[in-house]
Amino acid sequence: MRKKRDVYTKRAKQEGYRSRAFYKLQQINSKFKIFHSNQIIIDLCGAPGGFSQVARDCTRGKASIILVDLARIKPIPGITEIIKGNITDVSTVFKIREVVEKHRSRKQEIVVLADCSPNVSGNWPTDHAIQIWLSRVALGISNYFLAVKFISKAFQGESFPDFLAEIKEYFQDVKISKPPTSRKTSAEVYIVAQNRRDSNLTLFDTNILLKDE
Repeated sequence: MRKKRDVYTKRAKQEGYRSRAFYKLQQINSKFKIFHSNQIIIDLCGAPGGFSQVARDCTRGKASIILVDLARIKPIPGITEIIKGNITDVSTVFKIREVVEKHRSRKQEIVVLADCSPNVSGNWPTDHAIQIWLSRVALGISNYFLAVKFISKAFQGESFPDFLAEIKEYFQDVKISKPPTSRKTSAEVYIVAQNRRDSNLTLFDTNILLKDE
């Protein structure tokens, strides 16, 4: 299995993509048809940029793509804006909002991608808890922007069912996907949520950001 992973890593390097994560999202999009040109795509925890490259290619460079990560990211052709910041910091969300407002037209829809993961410590309960917490933060950001689609990594474990149920409160069509690129033995899956439900959420309502556990 490690050999299979290395094949994707080598392929990404040969084809000019930032990471093997490119192929994960590419496979998810082939199945669920996430992207089209009339979108603003917010790529959270997006370093080094593989997800944003998928979004760029699938929209033929016509969507606005905002790549956000705490790590410094080298410029990527076709990416609208790269924001260096922590998604758990409200000031980062406000920076994203500035870019969204700059590029948004009335009919454009928002899509949020969240490939969030901690620096794995080897302590599974801790790693799982942090990963789900980061993904919950990303869900709060997707609600802040009233995103119509939310694609999030999630580690399966004790907190996973509650996180999945929370997503279903906001989206009508929620599927779990494990792209072929992911290791079969890994707890990693992706949640693909589409078609936002009618709710009492209000655009840019800071009360829905960074909810306490």
